[in-house]
Amino acid sequence: MTGSKTSAIIRSLAIMGAVGVITTGATFAALQSPSVSLNGNIINSATADLRISTNGTTFTVPSVTGFTFDGVTPGGTAVPAGGDSFYLKNVGSANLAIKLWVNSNPSNASNVDLTKVHLIFTRVDTGGSEVSLTLKSLIDSFAAGGTALGDTITAGSTASYSLKVSMDSDAISGTGGSSITGINISFTGIGA
Repeated sequence: MTGSKTSAIIRSLAIMGAVGVITTGATFAALQSPSVSLNGNIINSATADLRISTNGTTFTVPSVTGFTFDGVTPGGTAVPAGGDSFYLKNVGSANLAIKLWVNSNPSNASNVDLTKVHLIFTRVDTGGSEVSLTLKSLIDSFAAGGTALGDTITAGSTASYSLKVSMDSDAISGTGGSSITGINISFTGIGA
């Protein structure tokens, strides 16, 4: 009788435990919310689209005809005095940090020292300061993706620049009359 009584007690405890587990599970199930979801999400990157112009009206890709800098006197002031104007327009949706390089090997029959030829860029519309870069440094930066101009053009806006050229007094030896041709200056915008 003791064995069957113990057995009955164990069976009763097992049944009560099972009922407790079922009751607890049912209680939690009754308190759980239905699942909800945020469907159809789309992730679009910003766009980077830089255009160039020499008149501030017609912006093109990939290029426009550049300038001829006549009368550059070694050791003299940069020419032209006010600079030649060009414009970069950011038609993308991201702000763009501007980089530039010379993607050509200019013809330099007179062996002008290109480390002593300076291209001087000024952001005109914001009253920016002059940035002077040597022709040689711009040629060398092509392989590395360019040289930072230290300027950012905000999405949807146009920046106006001036470009002047100068030479150090010892850039040429002899009587002068030298010419450097085929200088292609490229610009790119990096999302900033």
